[in-house]
Amino acid sequence: MSKFNAAAMLAALILPASQIGAQSTPPNPQSAPAIHTTVNEVVLDLVVRDQKGRLVKNLTPADVDIYEDGVRQKIKSLKLVSGEEAPAQPAGEPLSDAPGRPMPMPLRDLNLVCIVFHGLDAHTKKWAVDAAQEYIKTQLRPGAWVGVFNLDAKLTPLYPFSTNRAELLRAADNAFFGSTLDITRAADAVLNATPNLQLIVGFAAPGGRSGGALDKSTTGSVSMTAITGADVDNSPASNSQRGDLVIERQQFIGVESARQMDQIKAMVRQLGIFPGHKTVLLFSSGLTTGGDPEQFQAMVNKVVAANVSIYAFDSNGLSETSTAQASSVAMQGVASLSQQQGQAVAGINTTALNVGPATGSAGYEMGLARQGDYQNNAVRTSDTQAGLRSLAEDTGGFLVANSNDLRKPFQQIGGDVQTHYEVDYNPASDKYNGHFRKIEVKLARADFRAETRDGYFAIPEGVVSGSLRPFEIAGLMTLNLETRPHAFEFHSAAFEYRPGAASQAAVVFELPAAVLTAAAQPERKKHRLHASLFAVVKDAGGQIVDTFGKDFLYEVPDDQWAGVEAGPIDYRHVFNLPPGHYNVESVLLDREAPPFRASTSVVEFDSPAEKSVGLSSLMLVARADQLTEEPEADDPLVFKDRELVPMFTGSLEASAKPMLYFVVYPDKSISEAPRVRVQLLVNGEEVEQKQSDLPAPDSSGAIPVLVNAATKPGNCEIKITAVQGFESTTRSVTFTVQGQ
Repeated sequence: MSKFNAAAMLAALILPASQIGAQSTPPNPQSAPAIHTTVNEVVLDLVVRDQKGRLVKNLTPADVDIYEDGVRQKIKSLKLVSGEEAPAQPAGEPLSDAPGRPMPMPLRDLNLVCIVFHGLDAHTKKWAVDAAQEYIKTQLRPGAWVGVFNLDAKLTPLYPFSTNRAELLRAADNAFFGSTLDITRAADAVLNATPNLQLIVGFAAPGGRSGGALDKSTTGSVSMTAITGADVDNSPASNSQRGDLVIERQQFIGVESARQMDQIKAMVRQLGIFPGHKTVLLFSSGLTTGGDPEQFQAMVNKVVAANVSIYAFDSNGLSETSTAQASSVAMQGVASLSQQQGQAVAGINTTALNVGPATGSAGYEMGLARQGDYQNNAVRTSDTQAGLRSLAEDTGGFLVANSNDLRKPFQQIGGDVQTHYEVDYNPASDKYNGHFRKIEVKLARADFRAETRDGYFAIPEGVVSGSLRPFEIAGLMTLNLETRPHAFEFHSAAFEYRPGAASQAAVVFELPAAVLTAAAQPERKKHRLHASLFAVVKDAGGQIVDTFGKDFLYEVPDDQWAGVEAGPIDYRHVFNLPPGHYNVESVLLDREAPPFRASTSVVEFDSPAEKSVGLSSLMLVARADQLTEEPEADDPLVFKDRELVPMFTGSLEASAKPMLYFVVYPDKSISEAPRVRVQLLVNGEEVEQKQSDLPAPDSSGAIPVLVNAATKPGNCEIKITAVQGFESTTRSVTFTVQGQ
C-alpha cells in the first residue's frame, strides 16, 4: 500500500498512473519478454544470422556452445521453431505438459518491431498508416514489442514499444498531426522529365536538302507513360519550367542523397541502443543513395552491426506513377541519345528522321557530353525503389513495392520475427540470489552471428508472478552493481507479526518527495513525479525468497506541489515467511532525473519461531493517518480506522511524544488471560516498570495495542513482556531522546 502523507487532501488532486497516459501502462504479462525462473532447466531462444542478416536454419547442437558466467553448459537439445509454430506457444506457458516434468525457464528472444514512417506526404501517409494498422491487426504475436516512429533528421518516437494491440492501432491512427514536405514527393512530375536543354532539331527541306533548324523546348515535358491520364500542361513555358526544376534537383541531388543516408544512419544509431534484434518496417516514398557503392555499403554495415533488419515498403503502393516507371522514362531518353550517336556514325541523316538534334549542332554535342550523367542520374535518382531494395536485401529483409496486397509479405515478416532455435540446458549453478547470469553463445562458424539474451537474473521458481517489469529489471541491475549508488536518502524498516510456521512480515518505506525530481509541465500547470521502488528479500543463505515493488507516477497541480513536496510517500509490503534471518535489499529509482539517479538500502530482521504466547515487533509510531481506502483484511499496521506509520529515525526531540504499537497473540490452550509488563531503561538503568491487563482478542485472535511511549533524555529502551500463565515473550525497541 502506498500513499502521500496528506492523503485525504490529495485524493482529488493527484492522478494515478492509469489516468496519465498510455506510456504508463505496464506491459501485458502474457506478451512481455518472458524471464520466468525455474528450478533447474533453461530454454533459451537463439536466432542466428549470416553476414547479410539472413536467418540461418540448418544448425546442429555441435555448431553451438552456451556459456553462463564463463562456464560451459551442457546442451540437452537444439530445436528450430519456425514463425508459423511460434504463436502456438505463448510466452510464459510450459513447453510440455508431460507429468512430473518441472517447468523450464523460457528465456525468450527480445523481438522489437519498429514501424518507421519516412519521407511521406498526405497521400502516402494514409497508405502507410493503413498498412501499419494491418500489420498490427494480423501479425502482433506473443513476445513481439511494436513501437511507432517517424524518421526525419532523427528518429522520433510516435508511440513507445508496446504489446497492446488496441493501443498500437490508436497510435498508428494518430501518428501524424500535420504534414511535412519532402522534395522527392513534391516533384513527382519533375522525376518524369529530363534536364531542360535547348535542342536544335533539324528538318529536311524539299528535295532532301538540309533546310535549317527549329528550336524546340520539349525535353522538360511530362511523360504520359508514367502519368497515365494526367491533365498536365505541356506548353513550352510549362515544359521549360519543369526542365529548370530538373536541373535544380540534379544540382541538389547530392545533398538530398546525403541527407537521406544520414537519416538511415541516425535511425540505426538510435535503435542500436535497444536490446535484442530490431525488425524495422520502413514505410518510405523512396531512398536516394547517391550512387557511391562504398558509402552505401558502409551504411549497410552499420545497420547489420546494430542488429537491425529492414523490411522496406514503397508507400506509393500500386501506382501508375511508380519511380521504376520514372527511371524507365529517363533511361529511354539516354537510349535515344545513344541511338542518335550510332546513326550519326553510320551516316544516317537524323534530321530526316526527326529523332534528335542535327549532327554537329550545339544541342547534339551537349547531349553526348552529358550522356553518362543522364544515365547515372536516371538510375540513382529516378528509381528510388532501388535504394530501398538494396538496403532491405542487404540487411536480411526485402522490398514490398507496386502492390497494395500486403498479406503475404506481412505473414513472411511475422514468421521471420518469430523464427528461432530453442536451446534446452540445465544451469550448472544452483544459487538463486538475484545475480545476473551472463550468457555467451559461441558458434562454430565465424561468419555467423548469434542473437539471444545477454543473460537472466537467478530468481527461484514461484517468486516472480509473470514477467519482470522494466523497472524491476532496472532495480535488479542496480542491485547487481559492485558499488551500489546512494544519490539521496530514503527510509525503510521491517516488522514481524503473527509468529509461527509462516510469520507475517511488514516492510515499510518512506520516500521523501523533496529528494525526487519533479518535472515541471508549464503547459499543463502541473508537476510530474515518477519513481520506482524494487526490493528483494533474501534468507540467511543469500537465496531470494520474495520480490516486490511499485511504480509511482503522479501528476500534481502546480498550486498543490509545495504541500506534496513537503511530505513523504509511504509504501508497505506485507508477506509471510518461515522462521529465520532475512535481509531486504531495496532500490529507489528517480525516473524523472535527466541522468540516472538511484539509492539503495538494506534492512535486516528476524522472523521468530512460534511460541505459546506471541508478541510482534515494537514500533514507535510517527503518525496515525485516517484511512483513505479499504485496507487488506490482514494488514497488521491498521489500528481501528487508522493507518500507522513508523518512526524511521532513532533520535527524538525532548518534546516528542511518540506512541508505541505492538500486537499480542494469546495461546488459546492457556486459560489465563494475557497481560503485559512494560519496562523503561535509560542509559542501561531501569527507571520505570508497570504491568497492565489487556483487552479481549479480536476476531482474528490478536490483541493490538497502541499506547503513549514513556521517554526520558538519554539512550532509551522500552521492553514489553507478554505473560500468559507460566509462558512469556519479550521484545524491545531502542531510541535516543535529546536533552532539554
